[in-house]
Amino acid sequence: MKRIKTGVAFKEETLKILSEYMEKMKLNNRSKVIDEAIKLYLSERGLIMEDGFFGGVITVYFEHKAEQELTELQHKFLRIVISNTHAHLDEENCIEAILVKGDAKEIKQFISELEKVKGLNALRFSFFRIV
Repeated sequence: MKRIKTGVAFKEETLKILSEYMEKMKLNNRSKVIDEAIKLYLSERGLIMEDGFFGGVITVYFEHKAEQELTELQHKFLRIVISNTHAHLDEENCIEAILVKGDAKEIKQFISELEKVKGLNALRFSFFRIV
């Protein structure tokens, strides 16, 4: 399969973690590892690319300063946000599980808005189709 070179900017900490992983696993092809990681990322998120009615959980790991904006977004999407659970990991970082149920288009829009929040460190989700 043809390979296409591209440039990507990473946080220094991300590259450090990647390098440590590759060293421990005795891997020497960074492009292959990144390619596999992107495929995994897209396969995990593939379900939400479909249309239909879904339920699930969105987990966000964020800096405390982002809490107000995350809360406001959940209020904006009250139609799909069922509940949430918030926990303080330390003085600067929090984690929140947001339960959602609704049309895939609205869930996608909500996720897209969440991903724009400054101070968001990570976002993961798991969904199931509701028949």
